[in-house]
Amino acid sequence: MNMFFRLTALAGLLAIAGQTFAVEDITRADQIPVLKEETQHATVSERVTSRFTRSHYRQFDLDQAFSAKIFDRYLNLLDYSHNVLLASDVEQFAKKKTELGDELRSGKLDVFYDLYNLAQKRRFERYQYALSVLEKPMDFTGNGHL
Repeated sequence: MNMFFRLTALAGLLAIAGQTFAVEDITRADQIPVLKEETQHATVSERVTSRFTRSHYRQFDLDQAFSAKIFDRYLNLLDYSHNVLLASDVEQFAKKKTELGDELRSGKLDVFYDLYNLAQKRRFERYQYALSVLEKPMDFTGNGHL
């Protein structure tokens, strides 16, 4: 009986704790939190880039080709199924893909933050579209094909 009481109390406390830290619903695009660069990020970027280019076990040059690889990996990290960002979004940022190494060295991370925030915005737009489709009544009487 004592063990049952402890488990029930623990479950109740976990439920209350989960509700305490709940976040309000985001219903508009302007409510999406924007990721911004903090003061230490530039310094960290410069130091990590310097460390990797000088003392990594596998030597590499942070040239345009490697910058393009960084861009492609970051893009795949943000939009791995290629169903969030638009082709025009990718083209807009692809212009800067060979300059990312220089930006990492200098601590300018604007491209990374801008691309992340745009991906969040596109995800929200996709979510809003899905909700609008669900609001319409489903019609299964037709003989349509996919």
